[in-house]
Amino acid sequence: MRRKLALSQITRAAALRLTLSVGLLLGTTCLVLQSTVWHDTAPAEADQYYTDLPGVDLSSLQSAEKAALLKKLNQQHCPCDCLRTIASCRNHHGSCTMSLAIAARR
Repeated sequence: MRRKLALSQITRAAALRLTLSVGLLLGTTCLVLQSTVWHDTAPAEADQYYTDLPGVDLSSLQSAEKAALLKKLNQQHCPCDCLRTIASCRNHHGSCTMSLAIAARR
């Protein structure tokens, strides 16, 4: 009975090696993510102002209403996690249904 219990337990050295391996793997993963995905926190053209919204009909708006809507949509961030404004998302991601719904809702 005692022999069976000894085989199922992990040794202290093996536990230490396993812990260090997991730590090394997590550290390497964080470094790779930091240099790739996490590094880009804002879109490249953050200062660009869009005057057109593909897929959204703005012809029924007066010029002042259109200017106010474009200003709002050039400032409000899109909820689709693209790190763009709604106007930028409409111009770069034509398939985004979130930005289309928000822009059409006005």
